[in-house]
Amino acid sequence: MVKPGDRAQAFTLEGFVGSIVVLSAVLFALQATVITPTTGGQVSESTRTQLSTEASDLMATLSDDPEHDFVTAISYWDATDQTFAGAVDESSGYGSDGPPQEMFGGAFEETLAENGYTYNLVLHYRGGNVSDIEDGSGSLALVYRGPPAPDAVSVSRTVTLFDNATLDQDVNDDGRQLWEYDTDPSDGDEGYFPIPDAAPGSPIYNVVEVRLTVW
Repeated sequence: MVKPGDRAQAFTLEGFVGSIVVLSAVLFALQATVITPTTGGQVSESTRTQLSTEASDLMATLSDDPEHDFVTAISYWDATDQTFAGAVDESSGYGSDGPPQEMFGGAFEETLAENGYTYNLVLHYRGGNVSDIEDGSGSLALVYRGPPAPDAVSVSRTVTLFDNATLDQDVNDDGRQLWEYDTDPSDGDEGYFPIPDAAPGSPIYNVVEVRLTVW
């Protein structure tokens, strides 16, 4: 037989557990609202800060990954087809398809695209070929998905290319070093590589900023 006091205690305990469940659900909903980029309106400053941190961490992780770092990604250029191997074209890179597994192991798609974010991943380099902009620098898209939103966040990493580096040999199979490629896309006599030698006479070939923009 349940005593009145025991029954009151049971009701109190059930009420406490129920309140915890409701509070947890509310907190989860609030978190989901904060981190979801498709809730409409301007993204809050806290969300932009969180997104910037996640993007920076992703870029840092890839920079330290010898199999999926940015120098390896740049080497995936196809000098014959004049685009990254398997990409759409030079201006949009891999576009909506995203980089192949061989390049970043699916990191950008899994971290950003699959969580509702859109991103551009663009290389900015010194020196230039015939299509470069007037200030003496150029850009090359790994992934371009359109103009970013006004509240987009951008993070970047800088990598150094050296004269004696080679393009991916599974893609090109020619053994040539970077300085041996042609940077003029109109003839491609020696195979085309768009990033030029910005420091002739030195072992450094070019310094490239890899810029990630997310919105």
